[in-house]
Amino acid sequence: MKCVSFLYTQSDRTKAERLKDLLQAKLGTVVDVKSIEEMIAEDQDVKDELTSSNCVVLIGSRQASSLIQNNKQEIEDEFLLFDGSLISEIFTAEHGKLVIVFFSKKDKNDWIPPGFDSNKIFHFRDGEIRRGNPTLDQFEDCIKGILFGNDRV
Repeated sequence: MKCVSFLYTQSDRTKAERLKDLLQAKLGTVVDVKSIEEMIAEDQDVKDELTSSNCVVLIGSRQASSLIQNNKQEIEDEFLLFDGSLISEIFTAEHGKLVIVFFSKKDKNDWIPPGFDSNKIFHFRDGEIRRGNPTLDQFEDCIKGILFGNDRV
């Protein structure tokens, strides 16, 4: 089964889970879409899951960028929610399966790997995540292209 992993901070959780749920509904049962929290709940090794995922969606924000750039983690009640050092380690050089989503205005200090394809960066203005949104359609097409080998990016 194909897998899409979602990476987001606690502050981006509501919108990230909305986007994740819409993507799962669109892709159906042929793709497993999950977060770090779900990986841990299933006793899976996060690094192994991220490196073996077919696609990884990073929700970009000031907080996420700060955690990545400073190699820090976000932990709540002893549970890992976001691992900036792991994300930096895995995706700085090898970012072919990475897609970045912003719910707020992109900032010049936001973390984007060097040489990253700008066609795989999506901006949901004002956090508007709903069916019929052209950005959502483009995002879904990009994910499908990565998963199924169709060059839709």
